[in-house]
Amino acid sequence: MLGKGVLSRRDCVKLMGGFAIAMGTGSLLAGCSSGTSDSGEGASQSDETPKTLRVAMMGSSTDTLDPATFSTLLPLAIALNVYDSLILLRNGVVENSLAESIEPNEDASAWTVTLKDGVKYHDGETVTAEDALYSLQYAGTSPMYSSFYANVDWEGSSVVDERTFTLQLLSPQATFWDEVVSAVTFVFPAGSAGDDFSGDIGSGPFKLVSFSPDTGAVLEKNADYWGGAPAIDTVEIVPITDPETRYTALTSGEVDFAHQISTTNAATLEGQSGFNVLNGGIENSSSFRFCLNASAAPFDDPEVREALKLIVDRQTMNDTIFRSAGVVGNDVLGQGMPGYNDSLEQRAYDFDTAKKVLEEKGVTELEITTAETTTGVNDSAEMLKAQLEKAGITVSVKEIDPTTLFSDMNNIYGAQIFATYLINRPYIASAVMYTGGSSPYNFSQWKDDEYDSLLAQATSAVDEADRAELLNQAQERLWAEGGDIVWGYCADLSGQVDGLDGIDITLSVPLFAKATLSA
Repeated sequence: MLGKGVLSRRDCVKLMGGFAIAMGTGSLLAGCSSGTSDSGEGASQSDETPKTLRVAMMGSSTDTLDPATFSTLLPLAIALNVYDSLILLRNGVVENSLAESIEPNEDASAWTVTLKDGVKYHDGETVTAEDALYSLQYAGTSPMYSSFYANVDWEGSSVVDERTFTLQLLSPQATFWDEVVSAVTFVFPAGSAGDDFSGDIGSGPFKLVSFSPDTGAVLEKNADYWGGAPAIDTVEIVPITDPETRYTALTSGEVDFAHQISTTNAATLEGQSGFNVLNGGIENSSSFRFCLNASAAPFDDPEVREALKLIVDRQTMNDTIFRSAGVVGNDVLGQGMPGYNDSLEQRAYDFDTAKKVLEEKGVTELEITTAETTTGVNDSAEMLKAQLEKAGITVSVKEIDPTTLFSDMNNIYGAQIFATYLINRPYIASAVMYTGGSSPYNFSQWKDDEYDSLLAQATSAVDEADRAELLNQAQERLWAEGGDIVWGYCADLSGQVDGLDGIDITLSVPLFAKATLSA
């Protein structure tokens, strides 16, 4: 919520773990491919043979199951399969899951959540509203996720009855749940979190059997799951850092599902018998962007920002880096998701106009800062360098080790141009976190009173039509004046064996509840 929980750069450093999850940092992005695999409801298994699904994902030797300290997608995948979430983002749409209903009061300054009736934990205990409120508060007051919950009045929030609780906000926020879906809403027993948090009790479709950051996790199906017992009996998740090694593990028969493989490997896999590619589509994609430092020359000049937006050959970058299977971006986050302003004019490539403006403005030297937080970021920096040099500008590229990128925030805030990416989210969730004047991760440092006012009005607008109109206006302003060049979107790609079907993706994380595996 704008104006609430404004963070200093020091605070921002503490919160970079949450940004790492938002980026997908530590899970090298696959790139794009045209291959697809159905991810709808899986069919029932045709035989009684126990089914074991072997999965390779990016993990870290420092991984824990404490949601306050997640640093890679592997523990998040465990959590999203072992716990139930109040809400989930599926195919770009926020859906109730454990929550039966979520209703605002008249001005959206409080939200009443009612849980599904009779949901049981793996140990047979009933999931309660006390558990749900406890879980949200634990995550929402941690450095990892506190910025998402900065507008919650925890002292004023309360349990109503066994299945119902109320979240009291510090100020009206009609978009609260749309924004929070970018964080976590899973539920675990009250009192179970803390230093010795084991993470072994949830109410989700799978039970946790074992976990080690070095060897991964073993999950077994919850036969009594309220949503229906999974068809897969056991899921074995192994941590493999390198995407090439994940691909090799798949093709050599060591695993059945390799999460997030490279563009090159995806293209190769499509031609191999016995394998196929799961393409997450734009709803499960990452937005690649250049953040222009609008707080200092030359990008404090909107005409120079516009010139940079015009000089980027988006189609060529998509064709080269995403192998012609990406989606050209249009400088506003959330493309392909609910709430995106599809009426925005696509910004065209106009080299001659851009070159003329840059010459008139005396722009002769620029520096691009980049870190290979995912495959393709450094390539995008090099391609932008070439496009700028064609216009007669001297360009240097400063490469930062991605493992140390966030240890010194001047790497980002001091950059003229910062090449990076984000997991695609609905516009409102992205806007409040990354584009507003007081947004914690506004790396372009662009500040605009009109834009901030539109965002603030939109987040508090209870009427859906009014809110949509305000958000459209905000996106128009961001498109025209903002400090980000969102040049392309690339779907998450994973490799899988033929016969594996029904894996859902949320927040770039695989869900196995509906998966089926045939011989």
